[in-house]
Amino acid sequence: MRYLLPARASKRKKLLRLKKRSLSNMYPLLIVILALLIVAIYPVIRDFIRQRKITLPSYVEGLQLLLDGKVEDAKIKLKIAVEEDTNNIDAYIRLGQIFLVQNDPNRALRIHESLALRRNLKPQDELKIYRALVDDYLTLGRHVKAIPLLEEIVRQDRSDYHSHERLLNLYIDTGDWDKAEKLLRNLPRTDPERTARLYARFGFCRGKENPKAGMGYLHEALKLSPKSIPAHIYLGDLLLAQGDTNSAINIWNKLLDFAPEKNHLVRERLERAYYESGRYEEIIALYRKLLHRVPHDTSLALNIAKIYAKKEAIENAIDILENYSKKGETQILAALAAFYLRKGNTEQAQKYLEQIINISSTNSCTKCGRILEDHEIYCTHCQSWLKTIS
Repeated sequence: MRYLLPARASKRKKLLRLKKRSLSNMYPLLIVILALLIVAIYPVIRDFIRQRKITLPSYVEGLQLLLDGKVEDAKIKLKIAVEEDTNNIDAYIRLGQIFLVQNDPNRALRIHESLALRRNLKPQDELKIYRALVDDYLTLGRHVKAIPLLEEIVRQDRSDYHSHERLLNLYIDTGDWDKAEKLLRNLPRTDPERTARLYARFGFCRGKENPKAGMGYLHEALKLSPKSIPAHIYLGDLLLAQGDTNSAINIWNKLLDFAPEKNHLVRERLERAYYESGRYEEIIALYRKLLHRVPHDTSLALNIAKIYAKKEAIENAIDILENYSKKGETQILAALAAFYLRKGNTEQAQKYLEQIINISSTNSCTKCGRILEDHEIYCTHCQSWLKTIS
């Protein structure tokens, strides 16, 4: 046993020497692996550092100036912002949008198209660029270029109703009914009112060529939103075009039942339908009943007065409008002056004409409407200067 111990010690020393040699041989390999790791994670570290940077003041100032309506000053600041940080996608987009608003769509398009060519864009930035490009293309009338972008936007963001509506209208304009129908079927029902509007729009346009198909979509719109105003208006239009006048009248009257304040949208339609159906005498009774529900609707009162005037019932027309004369609305006063002239009462007509002249020469604040004295140039109520001064 004593003779075996030195032999074992010798073996251990040999093993240690072998391990040291193998480790020394692995050092270059470890260095290479470490270098590759650094190269691989560098973009991640770089992006993280960039995200942690404090937002450049010129960009923030540009946004604030935009909110304040100082577009030219905002444009200067945003130009500085993109020079300071070429990766500020939002600054580029907003700069392009300013050019678009200033009737320079080609310049806006150049900016936004250059952004679209960049690699490694974040999905949210990519969508922003696509939306900006759609605005550019539609402004320039290049609808064919806008369609694939809108298709990509709605594919990535199904909740973007505005883009869905734009795409639907483009499909309708180009007569691509199959794609329009597919778009509607895939539309989320999270907002029934907005979805109903799209169904109504498509149903009305489709109904011009295929009334049966169009009616189906309009009824579907009413299922989605029973009080959809566009669906009621368009369904009435389609029914009237098909010669079903009474049904059209009923649909529009239903709209007045739940939205009397929207009567201006269907008044002309109703008058035409009642006239075509030989029931024009009913329109005044309908409007007077409606006026009790919306007593402050001066346009409705004026409409009733005009119908009375057509029937030569001038006294009735005057009676209606006299209740609204104190509001000082020019249209009401002008109508009263005209009606009194038709009656031969020049004194009353002159009275209302003088009121119109006084109103037109009144010095009033354009911001809050407060009546000012002739010598006043500053409104203390809303703390603003008259536009003629600034």
